[in-house]
Amino acid sequence: MGFFENNRLVDLLTNYLKTQFEIIKLDIQEHLEALLERIFKFIIIAFAFGIAGIFALMGIANALNQWLSSAFWGYLIVAGISLLVGLFLVASFRAPLPEKISEEEIEDESDN
Repeated sequence: MGFFENNRLVDLLTNYLKTQFEIIKLDIQEHLEALLERIFKFIIIAFAFGIAGIFALMGIANALNQWLSSAFWGYLIVAGISLLVGLFLVASFRAPLPEKISEEEIEDESDN
């Protein structure tokens, strides 16, 4: 009789662990769905702002062309400014290079 009760206990424990595992899987799935939803919304918003930015830059370039009485200078000016802004952003995202340690500092550290 004790043998059968132990089997039932093992079955209950096994089912409990399976249930907990399923709950954890569902929780992870829920978090992933929320993350994917946020990423998708960000992509759509970035696309919309990107298109609006392109049209705004085209309008500025056309206004500069009209003001300068040129067919291309406005586009070149806007492209140059955009290039400078892009280069500045790329330079700001790069990690700073580690400082080189001089031989004197290495010798000082080895003396301690």
